[in-house]
Amino acid sequence: MEARIIRRSLVTIAVGLTMGSAGVAHATNGYFAHGYGTKAKGMGGVGMAISQDSYAPGINPAGIAGMETRIDGSLAYFRPERSVTIEGMGTVDSDSENFFIPSVGYVQQIDEDRSWGIALLGNGGMNTNYPAFPNPTCDPNQLPEDASGDGLFCNGSAGVDLEQLAIIPTYAQKFADGRVSVGFSPIISYQRFSAKGVLFDQRGTTNADSFFTGGATDTTWGYGAQIGMQAEVAEGVRLGASYRSKIRNGDFDDYSGLFAEGGSFDIPSTYGLGVSVDVTPSITVMADYQRINYTDVAAVSNPSTNQAPFGSDNGPGFGWSDINIFKIGAQFEAGNDWTWRVGYNRGQNPIGSRDVGLNILAPAVMKDHLTMGFTKGIGANSELSFAAMYAPSNDVTGPIDQQGTLGTIEMKQYELEIGYAYRF
Repeated sequence: MEARIIRRSLVTIAVGLTMGSAGVAHATNGYFAHGYGTKAKGMGGVGMAISQDSYAPGINPAGIAGMETRIDGSLAYFRPERSVTIEGMGTVDSDSENFFIPSVGYVQQIDEDRSWGIALLGNGGMNTNYPAFPNPTCDPNQLPEDASGDGLFCNGSAGVDLEQLAIIPTYAQKFADGRVSVGFSPIISYQRFSAKGVLFDQRGTTNADSFFTGGATDTTWGYGAQIGMQAEVAEGVRLGASYRSKIRNGDFDDYSGLFAEGGSFDIPSTYGLGVSVDVTPSITVMADYQRINYTDVAAVSNPSTNQAPFGSDNGPGFGWSDINIFKIGAQFEAGNDWTWRVGYNRGQNPIGSRDVGLNILAPAVMKDHLTMGFTKGIGANSELSFAAMYAPSNDVTGPIDQQGTLGTIEMKQYELEIGYAYRF
């Protein structure tokens, strides 16, 4: 009875902390994180074929089948450094650079073959905060009366902030004498978005009366589902696959004049495949493939050059393409309760040169991610994990207005995450 009360209390506290700190700033594979869970993050984000903690539903819900009862909590320090360099103006850096991101997961074992659990995980990355500064290109004769006439977009400090939280309850079960696992997760999505200081008149993309930013924060809830499987096909060789549907969210009504289809902003579908091989009793290597279908969401994928009004069905979007992601990782069990990990994540940049102008607000141009991490067992029931990620700088150059002025958006990233787990 006492253990059950402790578990309920820990889960309640963790859920409350995560919901209260929903601000997320991942912008690694587009606006998806490079991985979910401290262990997976240390190996480039792999986890389709092998799962080691209660964050598994973020990658493959089958991974918790028969998993022991445990709770995982982690805190990541994430630092994306973003800037834009505009021909004739110079370089402007985004001020928002330091983010602390909590995650939590819980699994309850039913028996050797069955478990249920819940994970709270985040996405984000369409986040910038460019300061106000004297901008000689802002012509007061061409601006609305209440525009400030300074800053990157001639309307003071400017930027956007998109935050997404997925609440993922999961049930998973083993079959075929434990060689095959299947899992299912309904997904509850919470989003919030705000924008400020954005005025596109100087870029020739909309008329002077089209205001759609004011600093207000709008929120939406949504729903989707995910299914996955894992199978041991030979001794020490495991395969995995997972599919997540498009998550259908309510509209951002406060930004119905900005996002295509009247403020619609769903979360795109994803799917993936993975393999895990035990090379020796102490060394395991893994590889995953993931596809993110950004073209599911018009506000994200419509070309920014579309001539329809912002907010219309065919209105301008960020022009993001679907992307393919390849992840490889390895872990080494070194003895004395130490496990070491390394990994590499190679994603595609979803942004082309045609759409640089609008993506000044969301310069998610990352490709390469180098990772490492470790886990140290503490006593019989606890473990401490750590992961680090470095994404070297990448940039895209393209025209940002009808006059052909060139702009370059650039980003690089650092992340450190520490996680604690307790097994009941």
